[in-house]
Amino acid sequence: MIKEKIAEWIKRYRMIAIVKGVGSLYIEDTIKALYDGGIRVVEITLQNEDSLKSITKIRKSNMGGKIVCGAGTVMNSQQAHSAAVAGAQFISCIHSDEDLINEIKGIDKVCIAGALTPTNIISAKESGADFINIFPVVSVTPDYFRQIKSPFGDQLLFAVGGIDLSNAYSFLRAGAFGIGVGKNLVNPRFIKEGNYRAITEEAKKYIEIINSIV
Repeated sequence: MIKEKIAEWIKRYRMIAIVKGVGSLYIEDTIKALYDGGIRVVEITLQNEDSLKSITKIRKSNMGGKIVCGAGTVMNSQQAHSAAVAGAQFISCIHSDEDLINEIKGIDKVCIAGALTPTNIISAKESGADFINIFPVVSVTPDYFRQIKSPFGDQLLFAVGGIDLSNAYSFLRAGAFGIGVGKNLVNPRFIKEGNYRAITEEAKKYIEIINSIV
């Protein structure tokens, strides 16, 4: 898919499953479990070379045309380029560095920048980020989104970092465009136990919440 279609895909589904610490040996079963639960966008947190291998495996698997896969916690241009070579369709950072955002745009990838304060949001927006993660969202309350909805109403803000089944609805209802969910969805214990069905069932609950927001 071209960049514009990737952005539209993310807009359509409004939820990103953040996969961290899952070895490439288990990544295909994990992605299949997420897909069966309704997830259509996944982000692989970059930790080492195996994370890049996971991205490549997803893109080359039979899930490659059914799910959008990006790289997360990208900290510098070298990681951004490595992720792109591995096949990442979007690049997500936890900060709003202008040079890195421009680098991501330069390699024609959808950019999701990280921000927390209004100053961060402005910086990410003016640098050209396609989406902005409010991270870590546990540092604020859902009312934060109500407060920033007016000045940043045209910006697509995701709530990321501490989202679970108990607060996802509140953040979305308050004005978050979408959510990113990590270990509260892809629980390492489920992987260790080979309980992929549990991941599918958890995913369905989040999708139900997303669909309940008009």
